[in-house]
Amino acid sequence: LKVAQMRQRRASGRAAEHSIFEMLLMNKQLYYRLIALWVLSEAMLGGIIHGLHIPVSGLLVGSCAVVCICLLAWYVPVRGAILKATILVAIFKMMLSPQSPPMAYAAVFFQGFLGEMLFHRRRHFAAACMAMAVLTLLESGLQRIAVLTIIYGNDLWTVINGFINKLTGQQNSTNYVLLIGSGYVLLHLLTGVLVGWWVARLPAQVESWRLEKRLVQAADQLPQTPIVARRRRFIRTAMLIIWILLVALYAQAYFHIGPPLLPSHISLRIILRSLIIVLGWIFVVGPLIKQLLYRWLQQRK
Repeated sequence: LKVAQMRQRRASGRAAEHSIFEMLLMNKQLYYRLIALWVLSEAMLGGIIHGLHIPVSGLLVGSCAVVCICLLAWYVPVRGAILKATILVAIFKMMLSPQSPPMAYAAVFFQGFLGEMLFHRRRHFAAACMAMAVLTLLESGLQRIAVLTIIYGNDLWTVINGFINKLTGQQNSTNYVLLIGSGYVLLHLLTGVLVGWWVARLPAQVESWRLEKRLVQAADQLPQTPIVARRRRFIRTAMLIIWILLVALYAQAYFHIGPPLLPSHISLRIILRSLIIVLGWIFVVGPLIKQLLYRWLQQRK
């Protein structure tokens, strides 16, 4: 009996070690996937936005960074994981978008250090997400105003106020710069609140998506009833016949083969043309591209 109990404990211990190993492996894969997502948002999206000089870049790039950092903290609750991810993101950002200004890297490191501090423990995850989002986006908004003030000085704001007051023709001078700056910071603050509220609920939503996916996969494995299969074939065949007829009618009107059968109104012609293109993508272009892509991937697998 003692030997059997020892064997049972060893087997349960090996099973627990195996499950822990699988969990760590899954978290490691997810960890680098989230880092890759952060790299894409910073290097590619951030590089495009900085290249086009869009003034609200912090709203988009900062929000993506907040989502990635919060998910890293949830799925990989290891000390130093966010800092390691921050360094990797900064390295890839330097390689992929060298045109980004130095303040963009300062924002990345600020986000990484802030995430490491706030997510020291996962006990208050929702509050940490809210603080992370609000502080990150506030830093982004205030950083832009501070950089403009440092580079151009207070004379820039004086000139803008004078220009707007002269344009409106007011006798009493109004501090429009203060109103614009307050609205700009308030926009970042409200965006931070919304992003923090959403990302705090995201892990639970992901679990529900996983459950729905499993249910859908289980339902797809069930044999379809003949009625459903026949209905799908009928719909697809009807759409194919409609597409062929529309192509023939459009070609007949375009090449002037006899009197045109399609209506001559331009709005109807635009609708029919778009319908022909969409159905052509579904029946011809889409399957052809899918087949070519499949062959290309098979050659490089």
